Amino acid sequence: TSGNMWHAKCSHIRRLLPPSHFEQTMDKFTDQHWGSRVPWAGSRRFPWAGGSAYTGSGRYASEHWVHSHPDTKPCDVYAGDYVANYNLDTPAKEGTWLPQLHVGIRWSLWRYTEPMWPLNPDTMTAWLQWRCSEWKTLYHKLPTNFSQWRLEEALQGSSMTMRDLGCTDEIDPEW
Repeated sequence: TSGNMWHAKCSHIRRLLPPSHFEQTMDKFTDQHWGSRVPWAGSRRFPWAGGSAYTGSGRYASEHWVHSHPDTKPCDVYAGDYVANYNLDTPAKEGTWLPQLHVGIRWSLWRYTEPMWPLNPDTMTAWLQWRCSEWKTLYHKLPTNFSQWRLEEALQGSSMTMRDLGCTDEIDPEW
């Protein structure tokens, strides 16, 4: 979430892995998947420069925790031009904006490009594969509604399919 603010029902929080061990869980997941079949296998670096900030590992695990479950229903209440980091627009800086609820991710995924995470078909499919692997490993399931995450946009410009990336209901025993 932009600004690391969130609201969740207790029923959602109960589905999540325990927060006291979540950083260790994400670090272990990251370490285990370095030698796997992902496109960047063996490189010991992510296909984007932001590394753990974009995968929810390390110190970023606590920020990632509440959104880690595949049944999370993302939403956005800020309709301004702010997308991420500290690039605030005037209403955000001055506190003059009014909440406007949007269920799902408000902007196209392609709008989130930045120097640390240059978006292109390769980085987008790598990110999608990473998220599907994470959900399947941590929670043994995938989202029932991929469109609320705009995940189909990650495949634009790619010849890959959701099946190619392991984003199907089949649980891969290698994960």
